[in-house]
Amino acid sequence: MLSLQKQNEHLQKVSRSFALTIPVLNARLQDIIANAYLLCRIADTVEDDPALVTDKKIQWLYDFARLADRLFADEALALNLKERSKVLKDSAKEYEYCLMLDMLEVIQRTLSYEKPYIEVVARGVALLAYGMAQHLETTSIGTLEDLDSYCYSVAGVVGELLARLFAIDENMEESVRKHLIVLSVSFGEGLQLTNILKDRSEDIKRGVSFLPPLDTDEKESVIKYTAVTAGHLFDAIDFICSLPKDKSGSRMFCLTNVIMALLTLRKIGKNPFGDQSCLKISRRQVFIVYALCKLFCRNNSALRLIAYTASLGLTIKKRDYRELYHRVSMWQSSIPL
Repeated sequence: MLSLQKQNEHLQKVSRSFALTIPVLNARLQDIIANAYLLCRIADTVEDDPALVTDKKIQWLYDFARLADRLFADEALALNLKERSKVLKDSAKEYEYCLMLDMLEVIQRTLSYEKPYIEVVARGVALLAYGMAQHLETTSIGTLEDLDSYCYSVAGVVGELLARLFAIDENMEESVRKHLIVLSVSFGEGLQLTNILKDRSEDIKRGVSFLPPLDTDEKESVIKYTAVTAGHLFDAIDFICSLPKDKSGSRMFCLTNVIMALLTLRKIGKNPFGDQSCLKISRRQVFIVYALCKLFCRNNSALRLIAYTASLGLTIKKRDYRELYHRVSMWQSSIPL
């Protein structure tokens, strides 16, 4: 089984920003959410590999979804997936390939948790891997609805996973749990759209676009999607305000990521064609955000003020988060594997 120390080492290498915010959670959620993130990152490594042919990516992701759908209990399939992942040795980044080599140990740690947590993590990972395979196989992003479906498969489902983990860990009232789950899909889409907009110039160089065309010029399209993204991020603020006020770790974990996304979005609004390097927020900004979120995460009025300050200059276009959830969420649906 992967040790907690080794898990944290992997996390530091694959996501510095996530590694910064996970330690504010309570010990149990730190462990489970870090583990879930690594499982998602394993799927992401296969999806994004520059050398692996698409058909092999699709089959690997479908099989990984099957493994997760079986609550990671199929040892033969897990061994087979690890063996097939060795083809990534020369194309994946070194730290990503090291994580692939530890895939079985990551899964063993997943299986050490209590059953309700295993079921949520397994369901989320199964939907994510399945959604990635579906996108590679059949989905083109031609409309906003297509974009919503894509964002759900790679991020909205992670938001839903987090909401369900919070609900189990914090023994929430059913009405609060349902409200958080419905908001969580918009929360995840906001973070994913921020990444899409931030990476847009690099994606264009590769001949890839995750944003459907609008009947406007390129700059105007980016500005319009920035407004939509800001609307989703303010749904994320509503999500945070709905968390119990005494759960400061969960609130701060979410709030820090959302405020950093809003600051990034503001940079995109000012420079729609900027590359990744000029759209990154500075270390000083990260430090200030971290300090403010730690200080005010229990105060809904204060955290809303922080969010509005971070979004100054942005247009905010809100959508119907309930309609979005009911249209794209697959959590209660069977996966045709």
